[in-house]
Amino acid sequence: MLTQDEIYNQTVQLINSAQKSIYVEQGVFADDRLSQLLISKSKSGLDVRVLLDQFQTANRNTLNDLKSNQISAQFYPARKGQYDRVKLLVVDYSQAIVYSSDWSSDSWNAANMAVLIKDKTAWKLATVYNHDWEFTTTLTLNVPKTTSLPEDNITPATNANVKQQITEQISSSSQSIWVEITELTDQDTIQALIDASSKGRDVRILIDAKAKSTPVLLEKLKSAGVQIRFYKEKNNQPLGINLAIFDNNTFIFSSSGWTYYTFVINHELSLTVPSPSASAKLIQNFNTDWQNGSST
Repeated sequence: MLTQDEIYNQTVQLINSAQKSIYVEQGVFADDRLSQLLISKSKSGLDVRVLLDQFQTANRNTLNDLKSNQISAQFYPARKGQYDRVKLLVVDYSQAIVYSSDWSSDSWNAANMAVLIKDKTAWKLATVYNHDWEFTTTLTLNVPKTTSLPEDNITPATNANVKQQITEQISSSSQSIWVEITELTDQDTIQALIDASSKGRDVRILIDAKAKSTPVLLEKLKSAGVQIRFYKEKNNQPLGINLAIFDNNTFIFSSSGWTYYTFVINHELSLTVPSPSASAKLIQNFNTDWQNGSST
């Protein structure tokens, strides 16, 4: 798991460490330094592939620049109206970073996080990328069918399975559910949080201030005993994290807020991580943000 200050430098280091392949998928890619780094790695003989959301204007220049330098870059998705919210870097089928924010100056300046993966889940994410590449281009990448990387018990999920992972963790939690999120409007998930609160779970939601535009939903949660605070920006850094910590020992990290579009329409990614040590670090950050947050 990476802190905000480490994310960019670790991205550069991981790309520079590549020996065979670099797979990138981003909702927005508007960072010229990373573009030039990928071009350099491609020219050195590495297999560099890039998938970008087709509805983001900033991606057009990036795609053209990459293609003009003989990098295999494509727009995802093929389906009209489906935004690609996956934010992923996979290197050599064995290391990966999953991001809360895109590769752009606005995102690097946001309050965000990323998870660095070096074990079996990195290979699993390479297979996720292979599926996305095949869906977009009908071509299959040379991702190994098996791996000798050690098991890390992390569960990646895409699309509808993201919601399934979240609701299963909510329903199975026995003590606490702490959520830090940009947006929460999915009715099923809201009801699951209300049910958990009614069972005596400590349910806290720290949400972006723009959620004040949905007062009925917030009042529904509050009336059920769910504690809600609004995220206070630090140094004008907007919230870019979508995270839930369960019973102080497991967390889910999702690519977007919990909405109907996230769970039904868009292309999304999440990680379920059963790690008390990693959760402890996130709890420290959550407690700080929670104490600084406002109730109105």
